[in-house]
Amino acid sequence: MSNGPYGKITCDCGAVSLLVSGAPLALGQDTKGARVAFWPLDAVQVGQGADELDVSPDDRGGDTWACRRCDECLLHAHDEADFAVMAGHPEDTADLAPELSSSRQRRLEELGYRVVTGE
Repeated sequence: MSNGPYGKITCDCGAVSLLVSGAPLALGQDTKGARVAFWPLDAVQVGQGADELDVSPDDRGGDTWACRRCDECLLHAHDEADFAVMAGHPEDTADLAPELSSSRQRRLEELGYRVVTGE
C-alpha cells in the first residue's frame, strides 16, 4: 500500500475497517443502479478487525467481504480480474487511475456492472 491518498471504509458496528490507497480504476453502477467504485485489489488492506472479517464466495464468482458482527458487506473482490468493487464514489474523483483496459471493462460488464465515464 502506498503512502499516497487513501480512504477508510468502516462497517456499521465499527468492528471492521478497510483502507484503500491511491485512486479507483473507474466509477460505475452495480446491477441495481447503485454507485460503486472499482479499485485495484492490491490497493485494499484490512485496517482493523481481521478476525471479524468474513470472506465468502458470492454469486458472481468472486468473494464478498463482510463484517461477522453486523453482516454489512464492505466490498466484492474479484481475484481473477484483480479488482475490488466498493459502494459509493470517492469525494474527489478528479484523480482517477488511468483508463480501464477494454478487456477489464468487458469483464466488469460481464459481471453486471456498468462503467461510468465523465462524471
